[in-house]
Amino acid sequence: MNTTEKNMAATILRLEDDRVTGPDALRVTRLPAADKGGQWEICGICDGIEPDVFYHLKSLLDAGKKEEAWEGCLQYVLDNTAIVRSWIGSDAHPATEFILRDHYFNSGRKNTGKILQRALNDHGAALAEDGIPGEATRQALQTILSRGNESQFLASLHERRKSFYRSCKQFPVFGKGWLNRSENAYRFASSLV
Repeated sequence: MNTTEKNMAATILRLEDDRVTGPDALRVTRLPAADKGGQWEICGICDGIEPDVFYHLKSLLDAGKKEEAWEGCLQYVLDNTAIVRSWIGSDAHPATEFILRDHYFNSGRKNTGKILQRALNDHGAALAEDGIPGEATRQALQTILSRGNESQFLASLHERRKSFYRSCKQFPVFGKGWLNRSENAYRFASSLV
């Protein structure tokens, strides 16, 4: 894990739990009743979705091995979202990679594929918005990024992400937090351009 990847993963963990600023602040928290990830989480790593990872990390925290738990969280985020880099084709666009990794970690592959396809269509692609980042989506992304103006593309991803959140059934419950997360993620991504 290089420094940029480590910063991306740490930022995603902070976006999941803004009280977690590093290993010493890592903690287990109860999920809201409306959350479908289970009952407990460690920075978005939930007992109901990834129980083996959650309980391993919890056992490290219970044993006072906070540094090891932190490194495990960072690695899990990167492993869980690694496919995003294959869509881009390289590590040359960390800003776009970060926004897509963060949305992937928060909302899953298909939803991330949809916001990506919509943003690409905003920039002249003619893609089906099926949420499956196949060869056509990857080619369009690589072409648009090779043109230069990544900041403009990031702005489209950001708008498409906010639109996605607004369309969710649970927006009345979680919407304010989702939009705050989107703004904070966009701010961090913009610093990587």
